[in-house]
Amino acid sequence: MAHSPVCRVGIVGFGELGQFLSKNLLENERLKKNFTLAFVWNRSKEVFEKTVPNHLRLDTLDDFEMFCPDLIVEVAHPLITENYGERFLNYCDYMAGSPTAFANPQTYEQLVANAHFAKGLYIPRGALPGLEEIIRMRLSNRLLDARITMKKHPNSIHFLGELSPPISETNGERVLFEGSLRELCPLAPNNVNTMAVLALASGLGFDQIEAKLIADPLLEHHITTVELFGPRSHGSRYKLTLMRESPAGIGAVTSSATLMTFLDSMIAANGLGSGLHFI
Repeated sequence: MAHSPVCRVGIVGFGELGQFLSKNLLENERLKKNFTLAFVWNRSKEVFEKTVPNHLRLDTLDDFEMFCPDLIVEVAHPLITENYGERFLNYCDYMAGSPTAFANPQTYEQLVANAHFAKGLYIPRGALPGLEEIIRMRLSNRLLDARITMKKHPNSIHFLGELSPPISETNGERVLFEGSLRELCPLAPNNVNTMAVLALASGLGFDQIEAKLIADPLLEHHITTVELFGPRSHGSRYKLTLMRESPAGIGAVTSSATLMTFLDSMIAANGLGSGLHFI
């Protein structure tokens, strides 16, 4: 099937990120030269109100082919990738905005490790600092271990694990989790996507990445700190520390800077061919 030269983008999810991307696809004149909105899907349809024209609203995700997308961008939940990733990639390019989905070994094996899709699987960098350096260290076999810490306001964290006292009663800086990233991903699937990008881009995987999630009611930023460890040389060890501070309103899951980063990633998720791409 022939696709038009203008990239038709389907948006899956209509939270803050989905609304931002959809609005730009509909209204950004510069963007409209090369991209157009194919459809928007959301579990709850009430959120659309008057912001998305009726003819662009996809009622049932199973019917996505009818809207002829060239690229599908997921900004909803990791379950979308688990349930639809293979179907999406058999039809068009796919940008998985919730890469915590790949902490599920079956999903990783199906879509990454043993994938033979003609289309491209794109992983947006999100709030991860130093993506290019991480990839360079991996390719030169100089990246042996990594740690990542994320600090957010408690109202910005949707933590599914049991906490005593509950997160709403957090009065000071509080470590909610410290340990293997694979264990953390299902506990905070919408908060630690940046950590999942590190696991994938570094090649270290979800078990080897040491992850820490911290709640701090005094924060007005989302703070991400990445520590990369190289080989030992004469008893000492190479270490690179990277930090990103993104302004974020209290309760915001996604910082304002990350919105623009996602838009840049969507623009880059075009024409790179088959395989896994970090953008």
